[in-house]
Amino acid sequence: MKKKLAALITAPILALTMAGCSSGDNGDEGGVDVNRVRVVLGSSSTTADTYQNAHAFTENVGKSLDVNMKADAIGANKAFQALNKAKPDGSTIMFFHDMSYLSVKYGSQPKKFGLDNWTVGPVVSLNPGAAFLTKHDAPYNDMVEAAEWLKDNKSETLTFAVEAGGTSELSLDAFYIWVADTYGDDVAKRIKVFATGSDEEKNQALWSGNVDIIYGSIGGNEQYTKDDVEDKVKEKFLAITASERVEGFDIPTFEEQGIEVDGEPFTFDKEFFVLMPEDIEDSFSTALDDAVAEAIETDDYADELSKNNFKTDYVPLDESTQYIEDKRERLETVIDRAPEFNDLAS
Repeated sequence: MKKKLAALITAPILALTMAGCSSGDNGDEGGVDVNRVRVVLGSSSTTADTYQNAHAFTENVGKSLDVNMKADAIGANKAFQALNKAKPDGSTIMFFHDMSYLSVKYGSQPKKFGLDNWTVGPVVSLNPGAAFLTKHDAPYNDMVEAAEWLKDNKSETLTFAVEAGGTSELSLDAFYIWVADTYGDDVAKRIKVFATGSDEEKNQALWSGNVDIIYGSIGGNEQYTKDDVEDKVKEKFLAITASERVEGFDIPTFEEQGIEVDGEPFTFDKEFFVLMPEDIEDSFSTALDDAVAEAIETDDYADELSKNNFKTDYVPLDESTQYIEDKRERLETVIDRAPEFNDLAS
């Protein structure tokens, strides 16, 4: 099956577009070009997991859809603004992960960018390797040992490198709540945050001694855990938040370590999905969903994701809105119990 967007356009526009392409004109970056879909990313990094997942998406889904898809790493606020101005023909869509709605709950993005103002497209992939790490010689080897160390060393603090309003803040919130419930507020109040943004900044904060624990990923941080790495940048994994272990890595999950919120094991699978304008044309959204369903069955898509320990994770268009809304509701209960970010700032 090769999906085309001919159903979305009139013959005259197609003729003009083909003429423009034949003369070497690739079209306006922000304009309408039925042979090209601009995929704006909620991250500005071209090395982190959003870009890596987006590259696999644009290459493979674009091939199935028979259009030129181009990832544009402009960051969350600019991506939301672009989506807010996008036409309903599918020429601009957004690709991001759970931070797209968590950031609104945390207040780092305005309410006008909430899920209710978009069409939630298919869920396409996940990063099961979202993890907490520390220096290789830290006196604890998992998150429970870190909490025990904090309990036993009453003059010490544990400082985490966290991005406000992001998935790192969510996972820290869960840990904080569990520590408070298990060891008491006197221990939990010695958990601090150090505001950072990119994965590179988090690593640098750890190496320079500004923080004790960082939020990273298997794909991004494994290189710093190898035996031949210099001691000054060597790291070790403490836990992943995913619902199950990542094959080939001896890293325990939060659930295995007994980390719970309100009596339920805390699990968080970082999933990537598409957001489209609220008034997106049905013909485009259906064609895109069909293309995703086809692409994820190919070895090319799965193989590209697996290079960084990512996985295909398809939730179709007709189920994705309810799926993401249910997930949002569950995670918002964690946020509602957590302290304010500024209250934890070092």
